[in-house]
Amino acid sequence: MDETYDVVVIGAGLAGLSAAATAAGESPGASVLVLDAQAAGRGGRAATDPVGRFRFDRGAHALYRTTPGREVLTRLGVSVQTHLPPTRGAQGRLGDRIGLLPLNAPTLARSNLLGVRDKVVVGRLLAGVGRWRPADLAGLTANQWLDSLGVEGVVRQLMEMLIRLTTYVCDLDAVSADLVAGQMKSALQDNVDYLDDGWVSLVDGLVTEVLYRGVRIDGGQEVHRIEPDGGRVRVELDGRTVLARRVIVAVGTPDACASLLPSRPAAWATLAPAVLVACLDVGLATVPEIPVLLGVDCPLYLTRHAPPGSLAPPGGSVMQAIRYLRAGEELSSQQGRAELVDHCRVGGFDPDEAEEARYLHRMVTCGGLPTPASGGMPGRPGVETGLAGILVAGDWVGPVGHLADAALSSGESAGRAAAAGIAEDAVSRASA
Repeated sequence: MDETYDVVVIGAGLAGLSAAATAAGESPGASVLVLDAQAAGRGGRAATDPVGRFRFDRGAHALYRTTPGREVLTRLGVSVQTHLPPTRGAQGRLGDRIGLLPLNAPTLARSNLLGVRDKVVVGRLLAGVGRWRPADLAGLTANQWLDSLGVEGVVRQLMEMLIRLTTYVCDLDAVSADLVAGQMKSALQDNVDYLDDGWVSLVDGLVTEVLYRGVRIDGGQEVHRIEPDGGRVRVELDGRTVLARRVIVAVGTPDACASLLPSRPAAWATLAPAVLVACLDVGLATVPEIPVLLGVDCPLYLTRHAPPGSLAPPGGSVMQAIRYLRAGEELSSQQGRAELVDHCRVGGFDPDEAEEARYLHRMVTCGGLPTPASGGMPGRPGVETGLAGILVAGDWVGPVGHLADAALSSGESAGRAAAAGIAEDAVSRASA
């Protein structure tokens, strides 16, 4: 006999867990099941992996401090222990020069990476961030927006660096400017947080709330197909079939979600491709002198995630390096790792002599980007797929947020839509 649930969520990352917690919370007594292909059954790209004496997140993550994702966590009752990034002494890399990174007025005045005239221009830009109106920029690409600001030379490179830092995006001729301006504004005005115990602490908090609401989580369950079936949705797994009133698909990229559906929703066609990075996570027995080294004229990132986080043993540190990738860029794993090793050496340590090092090639940071052609952030696909009973959530879904903020916000929206659908079904059955 087929199993039957009110809501089935496929994928136990941030989007799926927030969807499950919301659906269960807004439909008391409803049966909710979460399925995930990973045996551990939780986390997705937000997982934290033990590596020797260290714990590595899957690439460098930051949680924005005053954004919609934090509001979702508050509504779900999830709290995490955090700290600010260690930016004191942060350095920038410009050609062969290494100098103080101009992130605010004091460091701008002292930085040797900019001349006097460029410092004046950057100072004006930083002073005007509060007047930016990202919602007005949906019809422009990021490069068109930078053109409108009249920035060029090293100032342009510095702005591009800030875009990479806050969005992971290199393709400035594709992504809509409302996304990049909004991310930069949030970061420059309110900063971000690193999680003391890694992103597993956020995942664990969501799992606790999901289980508290009576949700069942099944790991090691690979879904092969989803399709409407006589007023319900049929979910096909290995040797198992599950029926649900509503299904929420939250398995990552649009392509991954579409592979489970009977047809690909037309609204997904205008998204830019997934955003990819190459990552090098390094566990050291010491703490390097330079906490941050960002490429101003090259797409490279390096920062210390512990200490003060508790991802390393006493006296040790966790450093995370990233090589941002452009869509379609052919970068071999050997080349990607070599570039990151060189960047770390410029930053004062050698990953090849580290206690632990892990390289992750072509990691997805965002499933798909909004474009001016699709209407920018408001034009991103919604949680409704157009297929009866099937919803979607992910970091590329809905008009709100980017990265974790979009995943959490769309998960909440999909969970609410599922709960509302269950209530509507109950009314229809009662009146029949």
